[in-house]
Amino acid sequence: MTKKASRAAAPRQRVENSCIDPGDANKGEIQILSEETIWENESARLLVARVKLPKSNEFKEHFRLAHSQGTSDGVIIVPITKDDRVVLIRQFRHPVRMWLRELPRGASKDGETPSDAARRELKEEIGAEAVETFALGRIVTDSGQQVGHPYIVAVRVREGGPAEPEVSEAIDGTFKYTYAELVAACERGEIIDSFTIAAAVRLRPHFETGRFVYRAGLVAT
Repeated sequence: MTKKASRAAAPRQRVENSCIDPGDANKGEIQILSEETIWENESARLLVARVKLPKSNEFKEHFRLAHSQGTSDGVIIVPITKDDRVVLIRQFRHPVRMWLRELPRGASKDGETPSDAARRELKEEIGAEAVETFALGRIVTDSGQQVGHPYIVAVRVREGGPAEPEVSEAIDGTFKYTYAELVAACERGEIIDSFTIAAAVRLRPHFETGRFVYRAGLVAT
């Protein structure tokens, strides 16, 4: 008797890439029953929740790291010069104890648009003026631990102004890459910042000729 090939069940239809709060354990989601802030400072909050696990009667304690009160999902900024170079900064990052080459980024203030936040952060970190901004969608920073869902914003910049970094930022210089050079540096592991690598992927269709030509409507914003 020959065995029939098994057929895998079709995946259940889901609403993807959208916040589902508090979730429903009966639908296969981790359901928040209660949640509170147990620690916070001017930069972040640690949230601890009692949750119900999917399709079970088991309850657990889960944590999430969220942005501070008064701020919202931040921005990752892709500064692009008039000659189509992408500007990265080098910054010492305390959590990993490393100097990293990365794109400028920062938190957005409540009520601030991604474009406005990008303009402000550009002035602070590299002293550049934003000429025009372009939406490149959003990413999830660390789906296992963080709430963050920041925007990627490409910006045509006018260079020449003085940088005004915050006292907490250890930035010691800027570096300019063609798009091909940026991708190669990511591929070789010279750039390991995940925000910068993600942005390099989103930039690809806008650099088909080696020059930045924005093509609207390619990603959800």
